[in-house]
Amino acid sequence: MSTLDEVYQRVRAQVGTSRHDDLGRVSARDFQRFAVAAGETDPVYFDDASARAAGLPGAVAPPLFPTSVLGWDAGPPQDALRPDGTTDDEMAGLPLAGLRMMGAGQDIDFHAPVRDGTHIVRETSIEDVALKEGRSGPFLVVTLLRAYRDASGAPLATSRENLIARPEAEL
Repeated sequence: MSTLDEVYQRVRAQVGTSRHDDLGRVSARDFQRFAVAAGETDPVYFDDASARAAGLPGAVAPPLFPTSVLGWDAGPPQDALRPDGTTDDEMAGLPLAGLRMMGAGQDIDFHAPVRDGTHIVRETSIEDVALKEGRSGPFLVVTLLRAYRDASGAPLATSRENLIARPEAEL
């Protein structure tokens, strides 16, 4: 197993790189299911007439919809998940095997509503990585920038996520 410093060096070498994921076309049914699961009851998520009355071009997704869904397919089988429930694909392909990932905050800018039929493309960039020392030992703070755009390239949302990576044995 690699030391945390070796993992830090490998991730550091990838700062500035990015990857594109074609998330495909979303439907009103997708974002309405999300709204129900999230307890969102605003009629603009369900009804074209309510959305138009609010000055929107028809039913729209809750703002957090694109940034909350890491994968749009059925997902991998359980034995392909890491112990923390993530997949390597969700971590932008970073070399983080043997580390447990935890969310450490997120800033989101919303640019445009997501509507029925919107084709979403996500670009994930590795913005930064820092090796830190905590009370229980060293850890990494990885910053990812995820830009969500429609098929024409118009921005929908931008998310800056901080993730903590710790060796699994230290938890």
